[in-house]
This record gives sequence, structure tokens and C-alpha cells, in this order.
Amino acid sequence: MVAIQGISGIPEPKSDRPAKVRDAKKQEAAAKAPAKDGLVISSEAQAAAQISKTIQAAETGGDIRADRVAAARQSIERGDYKNPEIVAQVAQRISKYLP
Repeated sequence: MVAIQGISGIPEPKSDRPAKVRDAKKQEAAAKAPAKDGLVISSEAQAAAQISKTIQAAETGGDIRADRVAAARQSIERGDYKNPEIVAQVAQRISKYLP
């Protein structure tokens, strides 16, 4: 009976190590390899998410008083907020709402 041995009659090479040792080495290498999956969120995306949260919080807040908003709008139009002391005070009050 004729047997086919590899390509063109050349026998395939045999490994020096038993199969279970080869498999154990492959499993060790796979276990040592760091995970390659990851997630990186850009600073622009983080800022956009923060703005979105702030807008949602402002929209859900039902305690907006139209008379106070109108008074503030008039003060801005008159230029009252160009005074450095007032700017500092407004910034301080707003900062407590920011993270």
C-alpha cells in the first residue's frame, strides 16, 4: 500500500516537545498578554457630556423666576456686570453649581 507523506513525498517535521507542553506554553503566553481592548474618551467629549448634564439640570429645575431673569437681562444690557467686583461675585455664585 502507498501512503502520501507531506508535500512531494517529504515528511512533515515533528516537534521536539510533546503536544501538552506546547499547549501549556501557548496558554501561558495568552495569560501574560495584556488586554488590548480599551476605551478612551476625549477631553472634548467629556466637556460636551458635562455641558449636556448642566443643560438637563437647568431644564428640570422648576424654580426659575421670570421676574429675576428679566431683571438680570436688563442689568447685563445696561453693563452693570462690567464692574470687576460684580463679576467676581457672580463667578463665585455660579461656581457652586459647577463640579
